Amino acid sequence: MNILDSGNINTLIVGGLFMGIIFLLSFIKNMESRRLRRKLGVGRILLSGFNVHYYGLESDERVPFKCMGVLGLSGEGLYFCSRILKRELFIKGEKFTSISVTDDFNGKDMYGNVVVFNFINDKDTQEKAAFRIPYPEKWSKAITDLFLKKI
Repeated sequence: MNILDSGNINTLIVGGLFMGIIFLLSFIKNMESRRLRRKLGVGRILLSGFNVHYYGLESDERVPFKCMGVLGLSGEGLYFCSRILKRELFIKGEKFTSISVTDDFNGKDMYGNVVVFNFINDKDTQEKAAFRIPYPEKWSKAITDLFLKKI
């Protein structure tokens, strides 16, 4: 039996593609983890989420747009960095006012629930940022315990 028979070649190609996809996904996650550690500091990340969808700020003109990235929570605040687009958002912990879950944002239907973080921006006005986060109840509890119970 020859390993290069037509049936074995197809199996090797499919297996190779599968392994390539796994390696690509792990490379992307590793790259996002390094970026998050660089921004928030090693050992200071309390919670992190990958494949987070960010829909923008309420004050943005083109809201809602959608970009994917990584979300990190530290004792100082919440940090988002997009995967491809160079979008970043940092919300200081003391600036949080509330958290809500809704199915629309800025007058647009989101076709599912999104988590909306309400906070005070740098211009001292009320602002909202919308995210679709895996396990939103975990994030809501962590942010409430860290920042909102002090209010």
